[in-house]
Amino acid sequence: MVNTYSSMAQQDTVFWFVAPDVAASHGDNPIYLRISTLGNPATITVKMPSTPSFAPININIPANNTGSINLTPYKGLIENTPANTVLDAGLLITSTSLVTAYYEVAHANNPDIFPLKGKNGLGKEFFIPSQFHYPNQVGQETFEIVATENGTIVTIHVTDNVNGHASGSTWSVNLKKGQTYSVRSTNITASGTLSGSWVTSNKPIAVTIMDDSVRPQPTGGYDLIGDQIQPVNILGIEYIVVKGFAFNASINFERFYVLAPYDNTQIFLNGSATPTATLNSGQSHSVLMTDNAYYIVTDKPVYVYHISGHFDELGSAVVPHITCTGSQQVGFNRTSNLDFALMLLTKNDYKAGFKVNGNATTILSTDFTSVPGTGGVWVYARKELNSTALLPTGSNVIENNLGPFHVGILNKLGGSSEYGYFSDYSSLYLGPDISFCFGTTVTLDAGADYTSYLWNTGSINQTIQTADTGSFYVTVQDGLCILSDTVHLSYYPIPEVEIGNDTALCQGESITFNTGAGFSSYLWHNGSSNQTLTTGTSGTKWIIVKDDNNCEASDTLQLIIHPVPSVLSIKHN
Repeated sequence: MVNTYSSMAQQDTVFWFVAPDVAASHGDNPIYLRISTLGNPATITVKMPSTPSFAPININIPANNTGSINLTPYKGLIENTPANTVLDAGLLITSTSLVTAYYEVAHANNPDIFPLKGKNGLGKEFFIPSQFHYPNQVGQETFEIVATENGTIVTIHVTDNVNGHASGSTWSVNLKKGQTYSVRSTNITASGTLSGSWVTSNKPIAVTIMDDSVRPQPTGGYDLIGDQIQPVNILGIEYIVVKGFAFNASINFERFYVLAPYDNTQIFLNGSATPTATLNSGQSHSVLMTDNAYYIVTDKPVYVYHISGHFDELGSAVVPHITCTGSQQVGFNRTSNLDFALMLLTKNDYKAGFKVNGNATTILSTDFTSVPGTGGVWVYARKELNSTALLPTGSNVIENNLGPFHVGILNKLGGSSEYGYFSDYSSLYLGPDISFCFGTTVTLDAGADYTSYLWNTGSINQTIQTADTGSFYVTVQDGLCILSDTVHLSYYPIPEVEIGNDTALCQGESITFNTGAGFSSYLWHNGSSNQTLTTGTSGTKWIIVKDDNNCEASDTLQLIIHPVPSVLSIKHN
């Protein structure tokens, strides 16, 4: 068995996700997975590892195209409800080629998109970024957890009252691979926020945040907002937020929130040498965006969470840091023919390299403006493409042949907005530490398009393959960026099974072999999948079992059957 672990994030081949329970009273369907290919076609498989009744979904998507999977018929299975309960709602999406993927709630009253982060959404420590200016009209704020391995212990600390636990509580839950857990606030006021809540685990998990039907005041619209978030270990210290269109002449809903995982974190805006704020762990600083772009530098890694949208209609996104990150090609789906906008960010040297669906005239270098405080190095564009003649509904591709960029997408659906960021969220990330079965092989992938690679094994290739345990690290170079990352490999416990020694019976007798309980699957030589086997026939008897980590063990014996002696007749004269 070969397992591949890639460093690519927004573009990846493996995605874990758990869908939040959106308020049906406001609108929670249809729901879709939207998956975009790049230069290669892809076969996509969607599974629910903890729900055997869910038949895997498979679709084939051509190169440079977007495929949609309608999950509405499975909504009762995949929405993570009820809260404070271990459930089996986790989705595992795999692809044969690099793709981008997002989950969409496409109801016209209450839509939003949740871009999936791939490996950059997996980790063992998360803080929950959130807003604390807008109340919930219906629904509540939640965060959703999915385990990627068996034996996952998740510890949760909350900053507000939630179902089953009071503000300030800390507790733990045990999850198997694909199992999920929802933490749902009981407070719908603006000040009732889960911002700063803390989640840790002993094995990799993915976390989705949702704030249902958030109502900007004093106007009347209310909207679903949320995102899949990244773990603490891949956060950055340099960000740029580009303003969307959630404002008019007198009312402005555009805000961003800087959340600190570490004490004494200083925040500097637009090149200022004086900190705007100093935060302790779990604290947030909010900024009402009066400028079109903000340059944020901190002395410790932080989350940056942006509330944007169209006026009176909100969406939200966790913003990627900009240090040696970005993509050169992004695929996405335009859902409707209503208002559509891009918030583009790149370096000044790259602003002339954009093409949209192969057209170099859609985004021009004159669309860009320098980001304050960056000395002209970074530029941004707020590009409205409302006409479908400029950007058609359905599948679209943005690329830049000069260098990487970040793009936020605002899509108006019905009377509401969807907002998501499409970009690599880390510069180099081999993924969380990996456990695997003895006798199998792991492939580590540092990601494509770097100019050089050097592993601690001496390899200079993009990927290495190993069956060994221990720490593996790689150093890559990409232009002026020299990046390194380390991942630790370890074996799962080796399962053991024993059905006994070679055995002899007399013809007509039978014997029962018992593997013992605790395995996830059993396969006997005759095709039986039971824990025990009763037989009275001679020959080789073998069993293969798998444990909860999908690791195999086997045992074999010979069963000999002695014939019964023939009856000897004794005659008396």
